[in-house]
Amino acid sequence: MKSERYRNLLAISVLLLVAAGVSGDVGLTGNFVISDQTSIMAAPADQNVDKPTKMSSEVAELIPPSGLAAPTELLTVNIYLNSNKTEDIEVLENHTAEIMQIKENEIVAMIYTSEIVDIANLSFVTYMDIPLQAQLFSNAAVGESRWGGKDSKISTKVADSIPPPGIAPPDKPMIVNLYLTGNETEEIEALQNCTIELLSAKAGKMVAKIYTREIVDIADLSFISYMDTPIKAQVFHEAAVESGIPCINVDKQHMCNIKGKDVQVAIIDLGFAGYADLLGTDLPENVTVMSFRDDGDITGGGAIRHGTACAEIVHDVAPDAELYLISYDGYAYQLEKIVDYLVSEAVDIVSHSAGGTAGLFDGTDQPCRIIDDAVFEHGIKWVNAAGNCAQGHWEGIFNDSDCNCYHEFPDGELGQMFCAEEGEFVSLALSWDDTWSYATQDYDLYVLNSSESVVAKSENPQDGIFGHVPVEGVSFVAPCTDYYYIMIANFNATKPVHLELYSMNHDLDCKTENSSLCVEAAALGSITVGAVTCDDCSTLEPYSSRGPTNDGRIKPDYVGPGCVSTSAYTPYPFCGTSVATPHVAGAFALQMSYNKSSPGQENNESACELINPYLNETANSSQRDNQYGYGLPMFFKCP
Repeated sequence: MKSERYRNLLAISVLLLVAAGVSGDVGLTGNFVISDQTSIMAAPADQNVDKPTKMSSEVAELIPPSGLAAPTELLTVNIYLNSNKTEDIEVLENHTAEIMQIKENEIVAMIYTSEIVDIANLSFVTYMDIPLQAQLFSNAAVGESRWGGKDSKISTKVADSIPPPGIAPPDKPMIVNLYLTGNETEEIEALQNCTIELLSAKAGKMVAKIYTREIVDIADLSFISYMDTPIKAQVFHEAAVESGIPCINVDKQHMCNIKGKDVQVAIIDLGFAGYADLLGTDLPENVTVMSFRDDGDITGGGAIRHGTACAEIVHDVAPDAELYLISYDGYAYQLEKIVDYLVSEAVDIVSHSAGGTAGLFDGTDQPCRIIDDAVFEHGIKWVNAAGNCAQGHWEGIFNDSDCNCYHEFPDGELGQMFCAEEGEFVSLALSWDDTWSYATQDYDLYVLNSSESVVAKSENPQDGIFGHVPVEGVSFVAPCTDYYYIMIANFNATKPVHLELYSMNHDLDCKTENSSLCVEAAALGSITVGAVTCDDCSTLEPYSSRGPTNDGRIKPDYVGPGCVSTSAYTPYPFCGTSVATPHVAGAFALQMSYNKSSPGQENNESACELINPYLNETANSSQRDNQYGYGLPMFFKCP
């Protein structure tokens, strides 16, 4: 799609801003079509379009339309409070299915979508959005808005979860962040009445499990500032050679009987489907299994084999190491509980092939703080995937030379193009440099198809209210094979900002390979791992995320073999930085096992000096670089 085509369209529709939702078949006469049924009305550049300030657009779109019976759909949200009074918490309890976490003025809760408005209307609630989640880094193989504007108390995703009125309410749970204006006992108690479970509470923010029918009620609570869904980690793998062991010379250590004895390695992942079938063969006979998922299922619903494949690799490299298989949904509040568990179990090493794609990427994001606590306070070695985002990442300063409120990418286009086949899952995240939880620069994210119809959008508010984060995100299943175009709009920003755009599953037409790390990979304490090809053990995989971090630090720290065969994914290859990470974690287990068994070889203070690194010739330096780090950890001979 060319710029001229966009500009002709924008001559009619100056801004892609929501003024009102209208029904019918809308063509290119001032409106963008959404899913062939509803449309976004174009608003003049000088028109003041109200945008919700107490909830993200994700939350707002989950609010059921008025006049119909609300189904009991559950939603997990962050609720930000302007205080932390007991009475406010008690009020929130009345509107949430479950308060999952309370931390100072921030609550994570599970609520019903019908409670969104009620929680948002609570005087002590400043904002609501949906928690961010980590994603798996592997390459194996829309909801449309019901509102015509933004709601300040609910994110787009939370609003989308609100059941339509007039429908019998199903008991559908969801996890949400609840941001409170206070954090008093009565507010917590109020939230407990509206949630299934309060999962976490810190600094006026709660993580809670709620039914979607409760969204409106929770949003209407006076002490609720905002409600959204937590950000989740994702896994990073590409779909081989049979094994990556030759790349790091581990077989020589095995010949010396260095196999990871007396070392505990935890593989943290979103699911371990099929692990029981591999016990005693591709996995140790006995493993410790623990689930921190909301449903308690170690297998990730029986469909996620990613963790099982990662555990196979650790066992392949360090066959005598004791393995912990730990599953979670990708939420930071769960990761915090996992670290507490690891400390109680005296676990030595973590292999985490997952990460988030929305944040500040400077080591200060919440998952990074959790990792740093594990590393620097408790001595755990944390090995994390760099990510598979080098071809699906773009960053730069918002540029609008013709003042039409749309970002112009470096190639002059208003739309960042990618191709998706019918049925493929599309996941996009946009974040920018702003004050986290009090963002004031308001940008929006849209996805159009080749017919210039809007197929997905994110319109979260950023008005400086507690809980407003500088993040927009969309995910949907491609309705047809087509070219899709990402557009970034200035809704109400007073200055150009530095934008970070991530596409998890599709390469971008205009990309930035540098500084394409996932959130967790930027942690100061993380031993971050990129991927190299297994055929020559030296060529960086094109998808492997690179440094530096946004505060200028070199990452990754090492690389590992990026594509192998596993029993979990047979007959398909298992590829990605998800694969490289457990190779390096296993190598650390070998070195740690040797240190434990050899007097005078105890721990080395610097994580990156635990192993004498084999510096790949392509690293071009005896020091780390932002592609290979130190290179492959290579054992040359028996100690």
